[in-house]
Amino acid sequence: MKLARFVGRIVERHALAILIVVVALSALAAWGVSQISVVTTQEAFLSAESEAYRGNRAYEQAFGGDSMLILIPGTPLQLASPETLRGLTELEAALRADARIRSVVSPLTLIGPAAAQGGIDMDDPGSALKAALADESLRTQLQRFYRNGHALVAVRLAGGLTSDEQSEAASFIQDAVAASPFASGAIVAGTPRLIADITSAIYSGLARTGVIAVVLMVVILFIAFPARWRLLSLPEVLIGVLWTFGVATALDVPLSLVTLAGLPVLIGLGVDFAIQFHNRYEEEMRRGEEPAGALVDAISHIAPTVGVAVAVMILGFSTLLLSAVPAVNDFGILLGIGAAILYVVALFVLNAFLYRFDRRPRMAPAGAAGGGGRKLLDRDWLSLGTTLPALARWSRRRAVWVVAVAAALAVLGFAADRDLNVQADIEKLIPSSTPGVVALEKARGVVGSTMELPFLVQAPDVTAPAFVRWMAEFQAEALESHPEIAGAESLTTALGLQSGDAPPSAEAVAAALGQLPPEIRDGLVTADKTGASITFSVRDMQMATMNRIIDDLTTRMDVPEGVTVVPGGNATLTARTVEAFTENRGMVMGVGIAAVLLGLFVIYRNWRRALIAVIPIALVTGWSSALMWVAGVDLNPLTAVLSALVIAIGTEFTVLLVSRYWEERAKGIAHDLAMEEAVAKVGRAITASALTVAAGFGALVFSSFPALRDFGIVTVVDVVFALVVTVTVVPALVRWLDRGGTRLQT
Repeated sequence: MKLARFVGRIVERHALAILIVVVALSALAAWGVSQISVVTTQEAFLSAESEAYRGNRAYEQAFGGDSMLILIPGTPLQLASPETLRGLTELEAALRADARIRSVVSPLTLIGPAAAQGGIDMDDPGSALKAALADESLRTQLQRFYRNGHALVAVRLAGGLTSDEQSEAASFIQDAVAASPFASGAIVAGTPRLIADITSAIYSGLARTGVIAVVLMVVILFIAFPARWRLLSLPEVLIGVLWTFGVATALDVPLSLVTLAGLPVLIGLGVDFAIQFHNRYEEEMRRGEEPAGALVDAISHIAPTVGVAVAVMILGFSTLLLSAVPAVNDFGILLGIGAAILYVVALFVLNAFLYRFDRRPRMAPAGAAGGGGRKLLDRDWLSLGTTLPALARWSRRRAVWVVAVAAALAVLGFAADRDLNVQADIEKLIPSSTPGVVALEKARGVVGSTMELPFLVQAPDVTAPAFVRWMAEFQAEALESHPEIAGAESLTTALGLQSGDAPPSAEAVAAALGQLPPEIRDGLVTADKTGASITFSVRDMQMATMNRIIDDLTTRMDVPEGVTVVPGGNATLTARTVEAFTENRGMVMGVGIAAVLLGLFVIYRNWRRALIAVIPIALVTGWSSALMWVAGVDLNPLTAVLSALVIAIGTEFTVLLVSRYWEERAKGIAHDLAMEEAVAKVGRAITASALTVAAGFGALVFSSFPALRDFGIVTVVDVVFALVVTVTVVPALVRWLDRGGTRLQT
């Protein structure tokens, strides 16, 4: 209390200086935000220390990164015309000249060498095709480059590219195709293009979501917070959000699909804190104090209370660091930083503004006639001043039923939580109208499944007859035991070797590899012959099935001594990401509740007070799972963190009410009357806070990203749940856990 009063005097005496410093710091933060990075690859969802991530890196070093697919419409003969071959040659030359591209494989890769070997002029397309088709092995491979009236051009990127470099490479490939003779009908698809489109959408969605959040805040503040200068919190909150992202940039916290959701959340939290300070200041002014005294008294009473709420909120957010998903860790860090900064901004900046605007009394003291300002503040647009105390009284009288029903719903939710589906397919988390998604769908219509599951197989010599025989058996067993696998491409496929066939000699393998074009050979075997690639074409499936297939092929099938099988590619990363989402989710929830409970006990030194604040929100986490199960909402990178958000944000509401209740109890008021008095005095502010936080999340409902939209919808309902338990379950628990004093007769 003494420290808070001291801070209040600092704000009162140095309000103008504080505002000047704010302008300088905001300019610095704005520069920092301009340097923020966007991460849209699997690096955001899977730890760089994980086995899957390291395996993918090893595969990329051996055989390159992701592929882009160019589909050119036309029959084989049409596509072998001199004009088309010339255009394809120029396109391939332009693509190969870029250092970000490892290889380009197309029909020309096979037709050209075959024609050259036969001494055939490439201006004679019929003869060129005939020469290529004369060789059985080349004919088999050439057929794979013509699908449903299209020629396929596979462009493999270099390994180890950053997300920005992949996006730039995808744009370069699109531009090269647009400048070629195939611009009108060609399809350019692949994960790198998807990444580029997501990055662009993140930037545009960030601005749109922020604007919608602010508009919703304005509406909520006008409806639920009838105070003077009720919109003053908005510019103050924007300053706090700017500072938050500036500090996040300085700490190298990246912006991703997950941390993007932090913008409206932070706006909602900031307005929430501002409302609490603003409401208490107006309450002190209604008592007839001068602005200076009202400011100091308000800060001395509300700053410690909101500070406790922010402290436990940060504890709740910090449990997200237990997640195995890096983006979730970043989300927790961002929200923790934001909560602390927004509290400081509300404490100093908002109060400095209030004092500078209100250095002369503009309100009649309580009981004075004709107080126009008081009429404004006493106008209760939602009748909350009478409704909320009545609801608290009703809950207290039916405490057993209120707690029993709330607990039963929570138990059902916890039971349903384990049955929630997990969605980590990036195509399902972004708008279906995204150009990259549309292109992938068109590509699937031509070639079937575009999902590949590559494996890096390492051995002392992958061309040795014994290894080649084992590889043929391994591939055949994989195809036979897993119907989800549609086909495979590997060294044994190029050799035409089947399971049970006698393996060719090392010399025969070397000769066969020597006849392959370098672009194809280098995609099957490393130069030092210690690594081979097996790429399985797989059908669309649940990620749990994908994980089972990966486990079968890497750990459960018979692998000879000295041979290792390492999965790679985006399919592996996506499947392992699903596991990371759910791996520690239950522990995060349990640790979050325990951390907040312990934190409140340390602060209050009163276990009853801590339990009253935490139990209701623990129940809401169960309600949240029940809501998702009933509504059919999948767990995704955002909804997977809901429990930590509900615990952190919801506990603030209960802490505010419980703290005010104990303040009233300290005056000697019986617990029944003290609770009604607390609800009457802070209930409207808590409701306005909850609605503004919900409005912040509600902005996500208008997002074009399905993941953000689902997250917004569920979280809005969860915040409302938190408000409901605050004004119903808290009074019921108080009746049981704080029975001292004279009770109100009913």
